[in-house]
Amino acid sequence: MINREALVRKYNPILLSQRTHSPLTVGNGDFAFTADVTGLQTFYEAYEHDCPVLTMSNWGWHTAPFEDGRYYSLNDFNYKMTEYYYEKRIVKYPVKETDENFALYNYLRQNPHRFNLVRIGLCLDGRAIDESDISDIRQELDMYTGILTSRFKLKGTDVRVTTIVGNTDTVAVRVESTLTGDRLAVFMEFPYASPSKTGSDFAATGKHFTRFHDDGIIERQLDNDKYYCLVSGNVSVTKTGIHRFLIKDPGLTFTVSLAEVREKLSAVCFKQVKEESEFRFYSFWNKGAIIDVTASEDKRADELERRIITSMYLSAAEDSGVLPPQETGLTCNSWYGKFHLEMHPIHEAFLTLYGRGTMVEKSLKWYTESLPAAKQNAYRNGFRGARWPKMTGPACQDSPSEIAPLLVWQQPHIIYMLTLLYMSRYNDARVEVPTEPEEKFLKQYADVVRETALFMADFCVYDEKQDCYELKPPLYSVQEKGNPEEIKNPPFETAYFAFGLRAAYEWLKKLGEEHTEWIKIADRIKKPYVNAGLIQAYEGCEDTYKTLNIDHPSMVFAPGFIGAEADSEITEASLDEIMKNWDFESLWGWDFAFMALTYAKLGHMEKAFDILLMDTAKNTYVESGNNAQAEREDLPLYLPGNGSLLLAMSALKSCKGWYVQTEGLMNYPF
Repeated sequence: MINREALVRKYNPILLSQRTHSPLTVGNGDFAFTADVTGLQTFYEAYEHDCPVLTMSNWGWHTAPFEDGRYYSLNDFNYKMTEYYYEKRIVKYPVKETDENFALYNYLRQNPHRFNLVRIGLCLDGRAIDESDISDIRQELDMYTGILTSRFKLKGTDVRVTTIVGNTDTVAVRVESTLTGDRLAVFMEFPYASPSKTGSDFAATGKHFTRFHDDGIIERQLDNDKYYCLVSGNVSVTKTGIHRFLIKDPGLTFTVSLAEVREKLSAVCFKQVKEESEFRFYSFWNKGAIIDVTASEDKRADELERRIITSMYLSAAEDSGVLPPQETGLTCNSWYGKFHLEMHPIHEAFLTLYGRGTMVEKSLKWYTESLPAAKQNAYRNGFRGARWPKMTGPACQDSPSEIAPLLVWQQPHIIYMLTLLYMSRYNDARVEVPTEPEEKFLKQYADVVRETALFMADFCVYDEKQDCYELKPPLYSVQEKGNPEEIKNPPFETAYFAFGLRAAYEWLKKLGEEHTEWIKIADRIKKPYVNAGLIQAYEGCEDTYKTLNIDHPSMVFAPGFIGAEADSEITEASLDEIMKNWDFESLWGWDFAFMALTYAKLGHMEKAFDILLMDTAKNTYVESGNNAQAEREDLPLYLPGNGSLLLAMSALKSCKGWYVQTEGLMNYPF
């Protein structure tokens, strides 16, 4: 039996100096607070160019007015879209940026954007604390309870700060020091929203309003967006600037609650938040799967286990809320805070296999709520069903981009995730107790499955001469390379569409619906294009491994990810060629896990571990456990790397050098 508490705490992140690329985060999946080494956000400026320290939520979105003072949506962009000739008709996508559409293109790309709700930090004698004022740093994140404890000396005097997030949008703070009272205090400062990485514009003081009401509630207004804040505890709160407050008390124990609706605010004490966090994380760690590879002989086992445990913590803290997660979770903005639907299962699908399906199901409900918008997205170009965008905000609107609107591999994702969730609850090998009858569960998502599959079926074009179905341009494959007007039948997408159509057929068949045409399409969809014994990036691409040997090597992903039928010799030859000729520095964090899945499918477990742990710039994991992405200033962390690692571990088994011990884990089913 695995001692879960000891295993988790063994890998608690501990910082002994300021690490601006690796601040620590506490959160509940929908709300998160990222702290510097003081346990707060005292040194915001020192971190903002590396990994910012922010307060973010899944409801904290802002839409700025356009340059004419009005607000616009994608519907207002229709006449400025890029036209493509497709199957004897014109289709339009918000792809190319021109002199004519430049302003509106970028406005729609950046709006709405997620933003930093508040900055909370320490000050001494009413003045800012300098980094040189602190020493003897020891900061530890107890992942087993979600409690962050920061110890340091401030000008030679001991200070201890405890930081916790409860079950609501509340951060609890306790500052212990002989300096508290008259000298050491806490400030709160509210920024204007920004689409930047920090989600903050502290200089734009005249663009927003902060009102301090007699009942203690702080009202915030940014253009048409409002939210509210309440400080609770035996402390004094004084407004000291236009958007700045000072919190003082000898005990200095308080909570800061935030909400988009005033009625949701209520006083919460430190003790309650602490108990909520302790119980939430105890339940998280002790219900569901755990993996222990520390008994392995391979010298990399300790690092792999650290990545496993910290990745699980990050999922619970900031990557499993009511919306599909953005690639940087709730730490900071990436792509304006919008989420990328092609990454959704790469973040969260593992949760189903780890017996924590309720965590991912929170965000699956977004698809049912967004179905009308997805249907409109398909209808805009004359397609049936619902088309899921690649890059979007809560309203499920496509975002202008040179690539995003032409991607299609996100389309089957919701069916893939629902299939895993169904298997984890209703199959013989289930790892989670169902909370509702099987038929009710199936009906709940039937419309989403049906409309998603209808689009896929309609998007597949029948070629009478070859008696097959094809995916035709304009489109981009997973790799996001090549000319979208030439890309045809990319191998991962064709296999994934077939998988999605078959899974949708089985889902609805259980409810008495027969869609045999989907099986016909799935059976006759074009097979991968092979040249010189190697799977190519798309049909007609003759030299993938010389001219397109960068970014995602998706031509080998389908056998491992969805169990697609493939010639094992050709797949192995393609993998060998990738290992010889690919630019591995260009791979993203999740690529290594997907290659590991394919190696595992082929029975090469040692190679699976090797590729999962390959030493490259984008396959590194910093002290916090976050997957770093080389020197990219706009992407200081990359949670798909963490989620994909956990997904791959469900398929990896003991082999030479590796001993994999699991509890409660569902083996990867494909």
